[in-house]
Amino acid sequence: MGNDLIARICGMRAADGGAHLLIEIEVTEKGETTRETLALLSARLSRLPRVGEIDAGTLEHLRREAAVSEAIGAGLRSLGANGCSAKHLVQKLRVRGVDADIAAEAVAELSEKGYLKEEEGAVREAEKGISKLWGDRRILADLSAKGYTGGALKYAAARLRTEDGAARCAMLMRKRRMAIPADDTAARKLFAALARYGYSPDEIKRAMRMRNIQ
Repeated sequence: MGNDLIARICGMRAADGGAHLLIEIEVTEKGETTRETLALLSARLSRLPRVGEIDAGTLEHLRREAAVSEAIGAGLRSLGANGCSAKHLVQKLRVRGVDADIAAEAVAELSEKGYLKEEEGAVREAEKGISKLWGDRRILADLSAKGYTGGALKYAAARLRTEDGAARCAMLMRKRRMAIPADDTAARKLFAALARYGYSPDEIKRAMRMRNIQ
């Protein structure tokens, strides 16, 4: 280790029922000594560090592990409040000031351990769209914007297929008090409005027939 930086592990102790290992480190640099406590997830440690002097590379590694551990904790709290895609979770951590590579590693760990279940999250988001009376197209577009891809979107689409889109469209028309159009101009405006909610032309036509017979 260079003359300008000396680091040593002064002590270690378990915390949170053994889930974390707290490492006390003393760093002397340019004649100034500071102390810091790093909280590492015990499950990520292949071996325990040893008390005593450490080199700059080991210090950097321990600091990075502490940052990843903190990001994993923040990610878990976010997932507990509301499921989301891997991409969106990385974005959430970035907003909190987490470096991009740290956020990516934390999210990869959560996904590998089964905490980040994109398929379930996509279905929950789709159900939120249903409750808002959105059409399938708008719901799937919203999921894509939130970072859901591939298999997660297929799960959401399968959930949407269990619903009657035309009946949902008719419900939207009732809730928004959308009158059956009396002429072509009004019909085009109504079609455009319902299309913005994500409904297909066929769903809109069937919804209007439903409204006519009610």
